[in-house]
Amino acid sequence: QAARNLARIQRPLPGELEPERRLLESNVLMALGRYADAAAALKVWDDESSWAAFARFNLGVALVRAGDPAQGRMLLESVGNQPAVSEEQRSLRDRANLALGFALLQERSGEAAAAALSRVRLDGPFTNRALLGLGWAETDAERPDRALVPWLALRDRPLLDSSVQESLLAVPYAYARLASNGQAAQHYRQAVQSYVRESGRIDE
Repeated sequence: QAARNLARIQRPLPGELEPERRLLESNVLMALGRYADAAAALKVWDDESSWAAFARFNLGVALVRAGDPAQGRMLLESVGNQPAVSEEQRSLRDRANLALGFALLQERSGEAAAAALSRVRLDGPFTNRALLGLGWAETDAERPDRALVPWLALRDRPLLDSSVQESLLAVPYAYARLASNGQAAQHYRQAVQSYVRESGRIDE
């Protein structure tokens, strides 16, 4: 429906409405799984409007998912390190570092993933996912002791978040990797109790 609505627009639109339209079209293409088409459309982006950073972010994500991870990571890295003066820009920077971190995690590049995920703010909308990913990045880098730092911080956050739910199992996993089986068993029991309490609240 979104694609059909956008197709009815007479182009070009005035001012910054045109780059916004083009950005929306790329979002729609990615939502449809057409990452190569989205990347092709964004590669010809030629303006420096306020939407340009969002276009670079979208292009980076599209390239990673379309099979060109090296170029995609380079774009995400540039957005993830750009100066930010507004909350919107800071959130975009966090999103870029989060996407870059998880792309590197898929390639089992734990060290580089940890560096990217460490740049995500601790008080933003993407904090929980970044803390979860940072723990897995440290685990991939064979540092389960350092993985416990973000996972233990995440465990104390509201359980409604899926990242927090996963951290309840990640913490004892890290203890098991450290051969601390007693602590691992204790945290697995705590995870079960937390899930049972949450299930009861859902039933209510």
